[in-house]
Amino acid sequence: MKKFSLIAAAGGMAIMTSCSQEEVSTGGIKQTGDFPISFRAGVATRVNPDLDYTNNPSTFYVTAYPNGHKAVNNELPDPLFKDEPFYLMGANLYASTSNRKWPSKEDADMVEFFAYAPSLEEMQAAALTQLDSSASNYESTKNEYMNGMQFYNLCQDGVALDPLNQQNDTFTGVTLYKGFKLGRFYVATDISKQVDFITAHVAADIPENEDESKIGVKLAFKHQLSNIELRAFANNEDYNIEIAGVRLGRPYTGGAIFNFCDKDGNVSYADGGQWGISQKPQRMAVEYIYGAGDEIYRMGGFNSINGSQIVTTASHTSAASATSIMGKGGNAMVLPTKNAAWAGEDNPWIAPKYQSALDGKDPLPWNAETQGDMYFSILIRVTLKPNANEVTAQQIYPYGNNTNMNVVYIEKEQNSNKIIGQLPSKTSTVGANNELVEFGWASVPVGVNWERGKKYIYTLDFSDGVGIQDPEDARPGTPIIGDGIKFSVSVTAWDENTITTPVPQE
Repeated sequence: MKKFSLIAAAGGMAIMTSCSQEEVSTGGIKQTGDFPISFRAGVATRVNPDLDYTNNPSTFYVTAYPNGHKAVNNELPDPLFKDEPFYLMGANLYASTSNRKWPSKEDADMVEFFAYAPSLEEMQAAALTQLDSSASNYESTKNEYMNGMQFYNLCQDGVALDPLNQQNDTFTGVTLYKGFKLGRFYVATDISKQVDFITAHVAADIPENEDESKIGVKLAFKHQLSNIELRAFANNEDYNIEIAGVRLGRPYTGGAIFNFCDKDGNVSYADGGQWGISQKPQRMAVEYIYGAGDEIYRMGGFNSINGSQIVTTASHTSAASATSIMGKGGNAMVLPTKNAAWAGEDNPWIAPKYQSALDGKDPLPWNAETQGDMYFSILIRVTLKPNANEVTAQQIYPYGNNTNMNVVYIEKEQNSNKIIGQLPSKTSTVGANNELVEFGWASVPVGVNWERGKKYIYTLDFSDGVGIQDPEDARPGTPIIGDGIKFSVSVTAWDENTITTPVPQE
């Protein structure tokens, strides 16, 4: 087959695939067996920690309608096929095992293709990681989630997009056209289990001959989630600072509906679809705590004791040398979110565990424009830099005598920063050549307006301070050491150059 170069498209790369030659009849539309439906694919997928984000998806799913998906003379068309998997076969070639063919020109003038990835099952599995399988209400909550996730062709025709009236005015007047709703999307709260959600749509004319059909239909995939990466550095003379995890506090994590269509049922507009976020969206922290295979991230001129000698390692001392602190969990993939920064000590009651301690007092009302509760928390360990007269480094944070703190216990190798795993308590047994170290969460309030299809890189500066206590800790918003964490953010589309946006510090 003739090779074609990939064509760049906003939010993704151009796509094409190939199928076999046997005849198949579906939904009353004759597939002649003469012209195979073809695609090829090359799409930017989930961004990896090493920033290599040009990997192809192993599979994507396609639904096809002859002559468009809208009703004609009050009759809805049958699909040519729906939710058909196309597999990566090599050299960017994708093929279906179901022998899909173009309809004849007597039956149709064109075909609309709708494609998405990952599969329904993968999206459901990611969503269910939000749930505690040991909870007494697990089965009922699981059923609620599964029933809410009405994906694509599982939905009914011509019904209101939001029959429960739980959405905001994004979908006012929108009706649900056949097969184009993604209902109740939930992101995994464990960053390492999240999925990237991409979609594509194109209308293509019936090819004149088999050679023309082999050219392939180009599908411009678009990312429909936001991609978040945190980096960090420090430059100070007093403290060693180590990192072993990240948390994004209170982004949108559920209660969203995606629809390919606009309010009139059209699907040809630039964004490729629209999200509707609930008036009371689900907002949960998403996080990743480093585990086996990760290495503790050390910042600044890090002083280690080797016998009676001090060994200083200069790493991550400036913004230019800051690298990802997302660990092997990779970058976070979250629903587009607009949320103002957490007010810190002025509103300590944003954590659910503190709601019962209000004693009749109401927390600040939540408003995405002005009274938000968005923050980042970094799992850190702060010690005094040792000198040659010291055998151990004195731990400053987490506070050793504060039993109310949310402390994470990590087992690591004694002579390196390699992590063995997480431990349940301070008294846990460790290996002969390992040691137990303690980490605590330190927060920085951050206002966000994340758009789909964009990557946001936050560079955190710990040089003058390590932030405030996390909402889940004993004194939410209380300063820990020094000033707050400063940061800057850069924004880029997955196939565009980075634009650095400085963020003023209060």
